[in-house]
Amino acid sequence: MNENYPSVTPNGSLPRLVICHGEKGGVGKTTVARVLADYLTENKLSFRAYDAEGATGPLMRFHGQIAEPIEFTDAAGIAPVLDYLMDNGGPRLALVDLGARAGADLKSWLYRGGALEESAEGRLRVTIVYVLGAAVDSVGHLKECLAAIGKDVKYLIVRNLGVAGRFDVYEQSHTRQELLSIGAKEIELPSLDSVVFQSVDQSSLPFSNFASDISGKFSFTERRYCRTWLRECFAAIQPAAGLVR
Repeated sequence: MNENYPSVTPNGSLPRLVICHGEKGGVGKTTVARVLADYLTENKLSFRAYDAEGATGPLMRFHGQIAEPIEFTDAAGIAPVLDYLMDNGGPRLALVDLGARAGADLKSWLYRGGALEESAEGRLRVTIVYVLGAAVDSVGHLKECLAAIGKDVKYLIVRNLGVAGRFDVYEQSHTRQELLSIGAKEIELPSLDSVVFQSVDQSSLPFSNFASDISGKFSFTERRYCRTWLRECFAAIQPAAGLVR
């Protein structure tokens, strides 16, 4: 277990499980998870991050110092997350990046591991951070997610402008109205310049580390673009901060 975690506990008196979810690969689930990891670190909040795609998952590549790999194949695979949150008491926080492969098992492991029951009975706060795609299928999947997981958890809907410029299907959907009626929050993350995004990707660094790097490996302009973008992302998250901390 890596001990390089920030030392300040999250808000509130209950543990919180934050899960980055979405319809399929390519909508930016891991990008959003990486931004949230940087946000939590910036705000000196104690948390553990988990990559549900295992040891070779993308969150491990960028946040290997604070992340652990998990598998959804059996109880032992998901134990690190729920045991960390529930065995020790207090306001612990876990951030899970589902990645492209693990989302189909989400309801099963939340149910079998007891997270849904703990949430319904007020002992665990669960937030589904759902990253939208622009296609009809994304809204259909979101509707299925809501039906499967239910209304005893919180929902944070993310419009990721890095992958789509419009989300008309979602905007006009009954699913959106239902989510808003139960207290779901919405945020919009800006797009990072594609050349800068590729430079960060090739560096395998967290966005915040890339933005503050002084090694001379990356240009001043790239670092400043990343820094400005990350600041805008943090500002977008702030109105919904109570759902992720």
